[in-house]
Amino acid sequence: MTPVSPAPASGLARLRSTIRRCLFSFLILFAGVSVSEVLRAQPLPFAERNSPESDPSLQTEGDWVDNRWNRTDVGPFLASNLSVPGRQIIKGLSIRIGANYEGTVCFDTLQCAFYSGWSGGFLEFAPARFGLINPPRIKGKITFSIPSGIRWNSERIRYSGLRVHGERVVLEYALDSVRVLDAPWLEVRDGLHVFTRTIEIGPRPEDISFTIPQDGESVSIFSFPGMARAIVSKGGHNALAIAVLGEGIEISNDTKALRVRIPAAAQSLRCKMFIWSGEETQVSKFSGIVDEFGELESLTELIQPGPPRWLPDSRTVGRRGSDGAPFAVDTLAVPYENPWNALMFLSGIGFGPAGEAYVCTIHGDVWRVTGIDDELGDLRWKRFATGLFQPLGLQVRDGEVFVLGRDQITRLHDFNSDGEADFYENFCNLIDSKSGHSYVTGLEKDDSGNFYFVDPSGVHRVSSDGLRLQTLASGFRNPNGMGVSPNGTMITVAPQQGEWTPSSEICEIRDGEFYGYGGPKITEARPLGYDSPLCWIPHRVDNSSGSQVWVPPHFWGSLGGNMLHLLWGRCGLMLVLRDRADGVAQGAVVPLPVRFLSGPQRGVFHPIDGRLYVAGSTGWQTSAIRDGSLQRVRLTGKPVFLPIRWHAYRNGLAVTFTQPLDRATVEDSDSYAVHQWNYRYARQYGSKDWSVANPDSEGRDELLVKSARLLEDGSTLFLEIPGLSPVMQLEIKYNIDSADGTPLRDQMWLTLNRIDTNEK
Repeated sequence: MTPVSPAPASGLARLRSTIRRCLFSFLILFAGVSVSEVLRAQPLPFAERNSPESDPSLQTEGDWVDNRWNRTDVGPFLASNLSVPGRQIIKGLSIRIGANYEGTVCFDTLQCAFYSGWSGGFLEFAPARFGLINPPRIKGKITFSIPSGIRWNSERIRYSGLRVHGERVVLEYALDSVRVLDAPWLEVRDGLHVFTRTIEIGPRPEDISFTIPQDGESVSIFSFPGMARAIVSKGGHNALAIAVLGEGIEISNDTKALRVRIPAAAQSLRCKMFIWSGEETQVSKFSGIVDEFGELESLTELIQPGPPRWLPDSRTVGRRGSDGAPFAVDTLAVPYENPWNALMFLSGIGFGPAGEAYVCTIHGDVWRVTGIDDELGDLRWKRFATGLFQPLGLQVRDGEVFVLGRDQITRLHDFNSDGEADFYENFCNLIDSKSGHSYVTGLEKDDSGNFYFVDPSGVHRVSSDGLRLQTLASGFRNPNGMGVSPNGTMITVAPQQGEWTPSSEICEIRDGEFYGYGGPKITEARPLGYDSPLCWIPHRVDNSSGSQVWVPPHFWGSLGGNMLHLLWGRCGLMLVLRDRADGVAQGAVVPLPVRFLSGPQRGVFHPIDGRLYVAGSTGWQTSAIRDGSLQRVRLTGKPVFLPIRWHAYRNGLAVTFTQPLDRATVEDSDSYAVHQWNYRYARQYGSKDWSVANPDSEGRDELLVKSARLLEDGSTLFLEIPGLSPVMQLEIKYNIDSADGTPLRDQMWLTLNRIDTNEK
């Protein structure tokens, strides 16, 4: 090939290039310094943005103790794991009840059963890791607790969701095909705290019943027209009292449990249950409360949308970033101070049809943000939903908001268009909810309406109707995000460094594959015990990954169609360049000159303005300076100088840039420093860098750049590197100029899974 010279550089650019090359020559010839040491000594832009002073890996557990969640008005309910006496509930819903929220009751959305009720408080959050690592604890005095639960005798039970009307919460579920509405409440009378449930049951072809386990010494059952009552003497002057008002309802006892039977009928039935536990001497008071109770309330009104409760809206003024560079970062100011002390650790974002944004927070909220325009001068934040189980992903599909929690995917409905969710629909509850560090993250979608999420057990696809779940691949350590191409053909996951995960990585998912976490699974097709990722990333560069985002093909010019990778720990952004050799995918990451206020969790391109909006949060081992952030990345129109493609040949590496390059600096082999190293896949936490040439020695190997050429297109450089071979990590530092004299001084990291056997 005959090289074609790019447009000539300006005289100033040539002078700058000459001075730099002279400096390089002086250091090499007279100071005995290698080229790589010269390049390493220069403060590269990425290194400048990640100084040791802000190194999040130096943080300790003491840096993440924060008790502020205990001051938050979390709303009328909260979904979580919860320990009640004698039982651990993995999909618990703690509901505040009573005219002044004097009590709380715990409902299990998996079994549609009640387990415990307490008074004098709601929940208490441990301050460790912002309250997000341990389940909340019951705060108050236990009034009743039934370890086996008050549960329905039905083979098919499915929780449908909950409806909010003012202070009231109405649960909805199905027993086989029978619809049930269930509204818990608390009556405080004569010094007693009596828990109640108003239940409406649809037409049913057969009797249905529920069971209340009892372990008392004696049971007394009383039946009257429209009422059945049972008193269980538990010994030690303690008693459990149950009463049910409703036509045709019966209570029976078989020494192990009370059975409440509701007869078959062609019409709906309304009934009310009373539950109380305390001193046997107070049973007569309980009976008096039941006897004096008037007409049963109808739930028809309570399932209608109620008046808004989260008023007023919070208003903020955003700030546009500087237009002096190719990338500008605008800040949509977050209402950190709000009437409910709600914590603003943002963890997901999506856009509605009118351009409004919906963002979720890790502590359980969803906010609706309007007023998003070019200037960001009048942003309105409306608290849209509360009480979700640590949501770490949000999508808007066909105008509907879907939120990923650790218990389920919730579809939020605002039936009266007042900016607040009225119905929290259980769209998919097939998630295996666990406590501790087993977070459920991501929530991506494809053009067919399928959803995707990832947790330590694998990456999962949820059918568009929410009824089916398929696990696609496994072996990920504590992933905090993923990405899905619009057509769903490419799925990526970014696990966190740790046991059996030697460094940060981006995995390109293939069905049935295993990516290492938990120990090797060796097969003939998997001799290493794990399937290789798309690319490895040095831990010092990406200590904790976020999600991946695809740039739409018609946005961001030459960057369109490529993938972006969010650096949660480093509060940064990278361009991911995907390559294929011999049919095998491999990748490279290139840092972008973008810095966020908080660790970027999720990103989405606005369908109208074509800009990238990023929701971020603080957490453990991040360099975040704010709890959370909502920021916008836009291109200013100034030239972008970045690597955009690469390919590894038998004799070297080709890298294509977005702009023409300066021949003189490109073809100076002293403008580059190239190093390689491997990681060790083992049980230990992370890996050191290990030499490729001497596998038993720690360190990195410096590779000789024998020559450098500028190819015919004027934008592609070729580094001749003898002996280039597959390697887990290849680092390239470059110090060159563009054709117009702009200095290009940065670095990129590649993984070579395969080498093209051809030469360039």
